[in-house]
Amino acid sequence: MSTWSYARRLRKMYPEGRANAMARRYARLWAAVFALGLFPRRWVTLEVPGRRSGRRTRFPLGMADLNGQWYLVSMLGERCHWVQNVRAAQGHVVLRRRRVIAREVVEVPAAERAPVLNRYLQKVPGGRPHIPVSRQAPVGDFEAISARYPVFRVVPVPVPRSGAGARARARSVPVPGARKHRWVRRTLAGLVLVVAAIFALAAALIELQSVPAPLALPTALTAAPAGRLDGSWSAGPGSAAGFRVQENALGMSNDAVGRTSDVSGMILISDDQVSSAAFTVNLASIRVNGKPQAQFESSLDTRRYPDATVTLVTPIALDSAFAGGATVTATVNGQLTINGQRHPVAITVSGRRSGHTLQVAGSIPVAFATWHITGPAGYGFIASLADRGIAEFYLVLRVQSGK
Repeated sequence: MSTWSYARRLRKMYPEGRANAMARRYARLWAAVFALGLFPRRWVTLEVPGRRSGRRTRFPLGMADLNGQWYLVSMLGERCHWVQNVRAAQGHVVLRRRRVIAREVVEVPAAERAPVLNRYLQKVPGGRPHIPVSRQAPVGDFEAISARYPVFRVVPVPVPRSGAGARARARSVPVPGARKHRWVRRTLAGLVLVVAAIFALAAALIELQSVPAPLALPTALTAAPAGRLDGSWSAGPGSAAGFRVQENALGMSNDAVGRTSDVSGMILISDDQVSSAAFTVNLASIRVNGKPQAQFESSLDTRRYPDATVTLVTPIALDSAFAGGATVTATVNGQLTINGQRHPVAITVSGRRSGHTLQVAGSIPVAFATWHITGPAGYGFIASLADRGIAEFYLVLRVQSGK
């Protein structure tokens, strides 16, 4: 997966500057990990009362260090919850790194943030997809966006003048319930890190992997319709078909997607209607991430039933708008044959004319049990595949000459 694609998917976890459900799960996990103090000093867990609930909230953060000072930076800008909570608490916070450390944070004026933002992107990789300036850019480039990203300088809480014991308590308060034996703490920390590594791996393989977009009509402008509409139209180069099934692992989800360009068939148009249509997809040629998928071949028994066929049951009326190049969308009745089973289906289809071609895209919901498709064994929260999916297609049709 490209760096650009990875960054784009990370940004999607924070729509409009707010974490979605997946991002919140990651935050809880990393807040627990950073609080153990096993990572370098810049990685901390911020604790601050919620501005409405008053309950303690935790946020895992990476700090920027500059000229002997430490800074908290909001990569999501003004709307970030922890920023608003810190302001409501007037900067009184707690930072966790193995111990509870009371601190105050002071908001940095926008005019002074640029060098801190630059340092932050250099040292905290997770912030790079969200701040639209390269970490290699000069400090001056950050001045234009500095007002959008709050920065707080971390300062020690003033120490009371009541002896060394009070100063020690102000600097560092032991974590409640800490174990006396270090090896126990380290063992527990190791287990947490193993769990974190598993979640991170699952995220890379499931949640953050690049997934092809659903097959649909191109968004680019099309050419004006040309040539006659009546006739036999056959699928040609540019056509594609495949499936989309949701997969889950450790609470994370994404789509498993297969594709093939081995699609054939035709439709017959006469008297302003599609009177018949039939298409065949070579299932044995479908690839997932560019490779054959053994589980797919087994579930659909593609050695015995290598093809899927879709046929139209009732004609489709075409109005004058379609003839003139407009996009039309409809739900039509058809039949789908896969795995040796044929059943009626409702096909959602969109089509339009473009130059001398017809472009048609559609999808069909497929419940595995209906077609006797046996999915892989599921393991609940650990790993599972949905019991239904979507068959989808995109056809580029050209009229047969002499017809």
